[in-house]
Amino acid sequence: MTLKFGSNIQEKVNQSIKGNVARVGGSVDQLVTYGKHSNVQDINIIDGGFGSVKNIAEGKTLSEIPRICYRKVKQEIKYILSGDRVSLDRKTIRLDMHFAQERSELLNKFDASISSNVLEHSPNIIYLLLNFHLITKENGWMFHALPNHEYTFDRFREPTQLEHFIDDFESHTSFTDRSHDQDYIQSAIEKDGWQREFHKKYPVNYPFMHYHVFNKVNTEALFSYIFEDVCCDLLRTEQFSDNVVLCRNKLNKDFMKKHQHLINDIKAGKYLSLS
Repeated sequence: MTLKFGSNIQEKVNQSIKGNVARVGGSVDQLVTYGKHSNVQDINIIDGGFGSVKNIAEGKTLSEIPRICYRKVKQEIKYILSGDRVSLDRKTIRLDMHFAQERSELLNKFDASISSNVLEHSPNIIYLLLNFHLITKENGWMFHALPNHEYTFDRFREPTQLEHFIDDFESHTSFTDRSHDQDYIQSAIEKDGWQREFHKKYPVNYPFMHYHVFNKVNTEALFSYIFEDVCCDLLRTEQFSDNVVLCRNKLNKDFMKKHQHLINDIKAGKYLSLS
């Protein structure tokens, strides 16, 4: 494991990601150690391609029920051996995080929130991050990992500019946004080809595509625009190369001053129905 820019983000993550932790989208294996002082609640993004939750009641045929039972037993055994690194269907909330503000029981609940390879799938990433903000206690912590474009099928695309993220937020960009389709298709399908087979099954739209493209520079710029105490680096392992970012869950004063009306609309459920 290599942190390219030599930051102290690992130390900060060890100190900060503890208590009640919301883990969104699937496993988060970058830097998070899941010590004995954490209690993880999984939130699965519905139809997001990040792993599904299997319940016996949803078995459509008799043959599916034994497979679901086998999966549950396998999860429990892994959990006994590995603890909170393993997600459990019985502990997973099924929710698209874009709608977290609608779940009053989740608001201001968690000491920390974490995700891996989730944010790039959002057409309106600032709006999504504010939903993370709402479920996390003020002055708690957020940790996210986003794929670095140089090492993925996004490598033929240019990193998204901060101004674009802001414009998406101010324009109430929704799931119907198609402005990134051709850029994504040319890079992921035509030039790289890695996603060609994937998209024979899954359409090029939310949540099955990367709307935005990230490197260390724009990741740090985005989070610094919204939050305080931001630490960012590029993590490289044999399995992945991700931009990793940790920030305090406290909104930047300039961001609040500029966007308070939109923040209020989100809290009131009046921002936009992303459908």
